[in-house]
Amino acid sequence: MAHRARRLAPLLLALAGASALLAAPQAGAARAATAATARAAAAPGISGQWTTYGGSASRTSVQPVSPPLRPLRAWWTSPGLDGPVYGEPLVFGDLVYVATEADTVYALRASTGRVAWARRVGTPAPASALPCGDISPVVGVTSTMVVDPATSTLYASAETSVGGHVRHLLVAIDARTGVTLWRRDLDRPGWTAAAQLQRAALALDAGRVLVGFGGNYGDCSSYHGWLLGVPDRGTGPIRAYEVPTSREGAIWAPSGVAVDAAGHVYLATGNGSSSTRFDHGDSVIELSPGLRLLGFFAPRDWSSLNSSDADLGSTGPLLLPGDRVVQIGKGAVAYLLDGARLGGIGGERASLDACFATGGGAYLAPFAYLPCVHGSLEAVRVTATSIRPAWTANAVNGSSPTIVGGILWTLGNAGRLIGTTARGGRVVVDVPVVPVENYEAPGTGDGLLVVAGTSNVEAFAGPRGVLLPG
Repeated sequence: MAHRARRLAPLLLALAGASALLAAPQAGAARAATAATARAAAAPGISGQWTTYGGSASRTSVQPVSPPLRPLRAWWTSPGLDGPVYGEPLVFGDLVYVATEADTVYALRASTGRVAWARRVGTPAPASALPCGDISPVVGVTSTMVVDPATSTLYASAETSVGGHVRHLLVAIDARTGVTLWRRDLDRPGWTAAAQLQRAALALDAGRVLVGFGGNYGDCSSYHGWLLGVPDRGTGPIRAYEVPTSREGAIWAPSGVAVDAAGHVYLATGNGSSSTRFDHGDSVIELSPGLRLLGFFAPRDWSSLNSSDADLGSTGPLLLPGDRVVQIGKGAVAYLLDGARLGGIGGERASLDACFATGGGAYLAPFAYLPCVHGSLEAVRVTATSIRPAWTANAVNGSSPTIVGGILWTLGNAGRLIGTTARGGRVVVDVPVVPVENYEAPGTGDGLLVVAGTSNVEAFAGPRGVLLPG
């Protein structure tokens, strides 16, 4: 199934033609950014980067390099954006990157929040052109982008409207300047483009950009789960893996696919369409770097999960050291898997009744943190062969967590940013934050904690302020 999102207010900014390079910050935009320049830290040095969802291909959502963030203080709020942000903010060099449903990619100064550049990558698809869904009034960039630090290239996947038809494309952008390097059509022969939604975070692997597809909210029309491997230079054949369902089997978790040190790809699927024949719906699937099937896991009750829309793939796989994989979905059971041998149907190492989870998890040994969405935050202790309850914070909305400085940061609770001790679940920070979309996770880097919202980006810092590369 596709993601659930709140209805959006109509966008206030008129949508211009595709590929227009928007103006650099004007005087009004500069005034809209809070007066953070005077407070920007002078201390040199780099304080971690965040170039993909969760900070790494394993999606563990932990920042190992950061100054203390307590006491936390609001550092800047960006000028207004032209639409809401669903993806996690990225941090690379001295810039923060976000993209909106209006198909605009923004680079913001990490020190001030001012716009360094903005690039319109297409004309977003009107919601009325889709067979169902709950993103409105337009659908553009929904997934988390990815940066290749080796080439300073930023990749974004956009849903667009071309000649009245829904199209999907991958855009490569110079991360420093905002110049478009190339564009690549992603639509596959024979599929219904309007039925496919690109929600899963992008990833890099073996010279390719990995792009996962599922369907719109409502499971309407004829869609399939697809994973595409697009050459990161923009030329050459696109590799593809299609989940072998007659329909559905979405790859839609906001955290996206995970990639291990050998380049093997791990993905989780939503419900398939069959309750009698196993079709790789509600599964964890391992693929080679060439996107060839290597193995899979499915719960013994896969048929029931398929029939009840209880997507195992509402979160992405969490890769832990020692060839361990943690997976949880809407079925409220957390599974510990052997990443070297997923085990087929019923082949888990261990399992635990936990919570209805959607988004992305986190890991800081020995605990994995589950993105529960119904008013709690849960930590489980993971060993080589077991997964057991550790603690539950019932007063904390368990949105997708990010770990910085031993603190677990989550969003929710009616517009709050919550900091909870990673070891015991004690709330130590509770501050207001800009309104955000569902399943949003904070990004982090340069000494900042960054939250992307429905119309602005807000950054927080600790006593040392921003630490820029240098």
